[in-house]
Amino acid sequence: MSGKMIMPPPLAPGDTIAVFAPAGDCRDEESFAAGIRILRDMGFQVQWPQKMWPGHGYFAARDQARADELHRLCADSEIRALIALRGGYGCQRLLPLLDFSLFRQNPKYLLGFSDITILLNQLVERAGLFCLHGPTLCSLPETERSALEALYAALTGREPTVIRPEERLEVICPGQAKGIVKGGNLSNLVCLLGTPYDIVWDQAIMILEDINEPPHRIDRMLTQLALAGKFDKVAGILLGDFTLGQDQSAADKLRYTEMVWQRAGDLLAGRGIPVWGGLDFGHCPKNYPFLLGAAMSMDSGQGRLCRY
Repeated sequence: MSGKMIMPPPLAPGDTIAVFAPAGDCRDEESFAAGIRILRDMGFQVQWPQKMWPGHGYFAARDQARADELHRLCADSEIRALIALRGGYGCQRLLPLLDFSLFRQNPKYLLGFSDITILLNQLVERAGLFCLHGPTLCSLPETERSALEALYAALTGREPTVIRPEERLEVICPGQAKGIVKGGNLSNLVCLLGTPYDIVWDQAIMILEDINEPPHRIDRMLTQLALAGKFDKVAGILLGDFTLGQDQSAADKLRYTEMVWQRAGDLLAGRGIPVWGGLDFGHCPKNYPFLLGAAMSMDSGQGRLCRY
């Protein structure tokens, strides 16, 4: 994408956020209702289909219907932001059906994570549009208050210019870097390799997270990225939450996380590329928002991220 990046207008009290379903359908009505309440408590109006998504296999609807919904909501001037219903699988199948110029002509925040990673990064690269990597509607009820407050600040244009990562920040590979923030779910980024929708990692600060992937699969995906040359010119790597399911003990989760950090460190050692672990984003209660497309710097000495 050539040309200046577009920042969607910030939201104000009373603005409308629309729920869209580019992947799975609604499987938890309580979480759906609770997510609606949270957005309303923030002061926003919320729109969703009168007739809930019909479902089609493991999707919310057929591919064309899901693409049409996204186009329609994007073109609606009364809607100021879009939040994905949930993740699952399905965004990859929409890519050939989407008109990315429409999103650039009607800039508004698109919010989600997990499978939504695929849409977010395409909008950054193909439409030159800033996007928010953060909770889906159905994950909002599980999101901690501090992360919800950060999400509200991002939506209303008050995102901090300096982000100090948590005290448990692990500097896996030291260094300093400047780059454009991209990325999200590791599995979904890997599934774009070798396709016309693969994204550019050069000079990017990549955020990575995942869930329910056994150690050998994490190793395989990171190794595949290295063999594909994705780490050759990357600016930096930020590793968020990695977990092997909700039943992991604290000790097992720590060992699993350290395995991810170790493999990432092995692959990037000696390159002068900063790699940090322990950041709060992904499939976890502290799913803090990241503005994809933003120019940021990493400073391992001070342990902070800065907009520039």
